[in-house]
Amino acid sequence: MAQDFRTLLTELERPKGDDERWFGDIRIGDWFYMSIQAGPDQESIPRTTVGPMDYEAFEVSLQTVHGVISYGKWGVWEQLSKMPWAARFHKETPMLMVAGELPVAEVQRVYEDLLEFARVHPVP
Repeated sequence: MAQDFRTLLTELERPKGDDERWFGDIRIGDWFYMSIQAGPDQESIPRTTVGPMDYEAFEVSLQTVHGVISYGKWGVWEQLSKMPWAARFHKETPMLMVAGELPVAEVQRVYEDLLEFARVHPVP
């Protein structure tokens, strides 16, 4: 099992008094950026600002490092769509797949599957 993704979440700097909190993207090899967010403005459980270990579910966005995730040379969604978690994602834009209220265990599975994909598939 890979490292718990929650230990990789680092809060980005925000203006003093700003309640909006963002975690930095997790880069997975030369293939993916995985954005894992939680808080009042994201589809998370709970929808409050607490520590990463205190959430039951997160909002997750996936994109490729270069190009479009849904089609073309970097379009790997056709392969990833066979994963059990893929049905939870919708295409926000051709470059971005998003899922809301993804339970911790499922986010961990997505993270591990993307690590494995990046390990066995050379970049175009």
